[in-house]
Amino acid sequence: MVDEIKKAKTGLIQITYAIVLFMVLWHLEGILAFAGKVIGLISPFLYGIAIAYVLNLLMRLFERLFSFMDRSKTFLVRRLKRPLSILCVFLTLVIIVVAWMVLAIPQLSSSVSNIAANMPEYVADVERFLNKTIDDLGLKGGFWKNISLNWNEMVTRAGQFISSIFPRVFAFTKNFTGFILNMATGILISIYMLANKEKLLLILRKLLYAWLPKRFCNRLVDICVVANRTFKGYFSGMIINALIVGAISFSGTVVLGIPNAFLLSMILGVMGLFPIIGPLLGSILSFIIVLLVVPEKALLFVILLVVIQELDNILIYPRVVGRSIGLGGIWILFALLLGGSLFGIVGTIAGIPAFAVIWTIVDIPMQFNQ
Repeated sequence: MVDEIKKAKTGLIQITYAIVLFMVLWHLEGILAFAGKVIGLISPFLYGIAIAYVLNLLMRLFERLFSFMDRSKTFLVRRLKRPLSILCVFLTLVIIVVAWMVLAIPQLSSSVSNIAANMPEYVADVERFLNKTIDDLGLKGGFWKNISLNWNEMVTRAGQFISSIFPRVFAFTKNFTGFILNMATGILISIYMLANKEKLLLILRKLLYAWLPKRFCNRLVDICVVANRTFKGYFSGMIINALIVGAISFSGTVVLGIPNAFLLSMILGVMGLFPIIGPLLGSILSFIIVLLVVPEKALLFVILLVVIQELDNILIYPRVVGRSIGLGGIWILFALLLGGSLFGIVGTIAGIPAFAVIWTIVDIPMQFNQ
């Protein structure tokens, strides 16, 4: 009798899950739209949580540096440890931004201005380079005329493109303004979270164990531990990977005598923060710049890009980032596309570690049952 009741209960639960799953899939579009609105409303808090999570890594470093304050007999000195650590975190960020503005931006601006000012000369150099290549390959006669561009048509289409791009620019400006406001609010929320993180975590833990089953809460805590380890390892690894790629790119372009080495290394390093698609776009953009400035060294730069990508794919990325996520290439691409389509740039960055956490959660019971 007891077995029959258990079987009936199990069957009822499975039927309920099936009905719920069917209803979710049937109204998936509406559910996603509603979820998008909810996420839009609470986005400042989400930004605050994300900022606090990242800054907490740096704050813990300063708290270890100021650990001597815990041994003070003065209560005020002990209480000042956390505010002082938070202040040092934001001072560090300000120093990094100021150093970027003083050192990096002038060089980037100079490189971009130089490229823009000499664009006609660069185009002429590229045309002479192509003509010389065609002459060397014996492709004379009507070949060049057949592939020459209709510049008048090109100018007309460029005008049409500029006219059509204005609404997109307006939409982008509106979204960017909202992003800045959300970030500003998120920074204020993150300061509060950093100052009271133990208290907030304790309240959350009490609420969970008060309203949910203990077994479920224990499992949720384990998931949070896995998520923390995965996200921390992934983001720190991606930053280190980008710095290494940027340094190798800068060294390679300097050795080869390619101008705008800092600009090219910045493009390759920053775009390296976006998995799979980022390095490809960075390589294409940097190659276009080299082709315009020094077309005779474009082939050497392509070889340099191939060497950098091979080093990154075989040696750097697997050691620095790969161990923290434990995903294959196809799953990384799937997580990248899914996260980007649902949450934009944030989803592109955080989609891979989030999917890695889900994969770990699903994989543990599968290994246990084998």
